[in-house]
Amino acid sequence: MHTNDSKGRAMCIVIGIYLIAKTVLNMVISSGFSFSDIFIAVGLAVMIFTGLKYFNYLAAAILVVIALIYLPENISNIDSNWLYLIEGILDIGCAVLLCVHRNIRQHFTKTITINN
Repeated sequence: MHTNDSKGRAMCIVIGIYLIAKTVLNMVISSGFSFSDIFIAVGLAVMIFTGLKYFNYLAAAILVVIALIYLPENISNIDSNWLYLIEGILDIGCAVLLCVHRNIRQHFTKTITINN
């Protein structure tokens, strides 16, 4: 896959792998399968990997919204939810990287062209 920045692409691949791995870990911990969680994680990973313009901001927004939804519960039950609190902090860190890291932003410069 051609990209404008191979370092940014590599970092996006790491973020995508993290998203899928944390979803699988959450399913193992909760002893349940969630198609919607897998769908969201794989969808975000694909969105990040494509490098299409502005998809980094969309993926970052989704990550932050999900992290903020669970943040109050994770803080109030920190004794049993410390792992989820760390996960939320990592999600916000990934969102920040997607928005501000120079190499990652350079990865998201592709546009869709439709030839008629």
